[in-house]
Amino acid sequence: VEGRRTKALVIGFHPRDENGLIDSTRAQYVNLVPLQDQWELQEYLDGTRGGGRVRAMAVEIPTALLWGIRRYLAAPHATVRALHRQPFQGGLSGSTLEYWRLRLHRAGVQSTLTLVYKQGAVVTGAFMLGAPQREALAFVNLPERVPIDMPTVVAVDIPVGDLWMLPFPPAKHTSHWLADWSERDIEQATNDLARLHNAYWDKMDTLREWSWLARPTTTDAARLAAEGLAGLNAISEAGDYDHALTPDRVTALRRLAQDPTGLLSTLNDGPFTLLHGDAGFQNIALTTDGRHRIWYDWQLVAAGPPTLDLVTFLHPWAYPDARPALPFADMIALFLQALQRRGHALSPEQFHRQLDAALLWRWIIQWAPLLGLYSERLQPEVRERLYAVFGQLHWPALR
Repeated sequence: VEGRRTKALVIGFHPRDENGLIDSTRAQYVNLVPLQDQWELQEYLDGTRGGGRVRAMAVEIPTALLWGIRRYLAAPHATVRALHRQPFQGGLSGSTLEYWRLRLHRAGVQSTLTLVYKQGAVVTGAFMLGAPQREALAFVNLPERVPIDMPTVVAVDIPVGDLWMLPFPPAKHTSHWLADWSERDIEQATNDLARLHNAYWDKMDTLREWSWLARPTTTDAARLAAEGLAGLNAISEAGDYDHALTPDRVTALRRLAQDPTGLLSTLNDGPFTLLHGDAGFQNIALTTDGRHRIWYDWQLVAAGPPTLDLVTFLHPWAYPDARPALPFADMIALFLQALQRRGHALSPEQFHRQLDAALLWRWIIQWAPLLGLYSERLQPEVRERLYAVFGQLHWPALR
């Protein structure tokens, strides 16, 4: 329709009677959209559910996202008119991350919504098996049940593990290799970890009820140890030794992977709780004022001993670029003090034995497969950074 001053697209339904004339009693006016100065016109014509996708003319969005947006906005008839996707760098697990800028229409009003999309596909291997689906289930089950902040997730697609979440608020600079954190920031993060563990301390009924949790020291242990041993065997057979992966160290680690009974007995001789699973600073968004911490990347969420979480918290602080404001001994002491304030006074000697066992177990199940079976994933500079971590944390535990 062209008027005196502008053009518009009129959408309507005008059925005709048996004489071919428009039946005004049944005509339905749908919308009138001015075309002048439109950012992008992509009308959504009801759409169809099928194959997990909803198509809105040129816009194709996952069905799970559409229903998630409608729930989040409490707008059951909201539609998506346009979508702009912008990728950005993800982590080492193989996840794809993108910003999705959505142009929405609801109740006659147009608006925009920006989300972070995390694709469920990750690298292969026993360590990451089922990780995307596990993370999706964590966001379905945990946000209202844990005492630490999680991202606001708008939509999840559980079968494939895709997530759409709100962007984080402005945060202190953090990368995979370093974090601009003060002593106070480290103390608050260790306190968060203790709060999480305290909430599910030895609550075995609840932990068993969540069958989707990883169980790295019990149910999943044999599978994880087998892949770790395969990685160590590959290193040994190829003679792929160097200044860090010496024959003596590889031999000692192979013995532990062949028979991890001692490590697992030490780890399982104590409390069990809910674990974040990958509690390093690279997975914590600390707001610029230092008051709030958002814990993300729950792909390895698990039930197990609290030391398994603590070693993942310590790990990135050992990278050469990290420059921690506190030594490891102080971080460990802060964690133990935070647990003690909540009624869990652990024996320091037993805890340090468990910590050594956790460091070695994590090395066997995570780093042995990566170095022996999937070494093509590692850039040389990443390998050297890992070696720096092993030298500070894991090799002392191997003695």
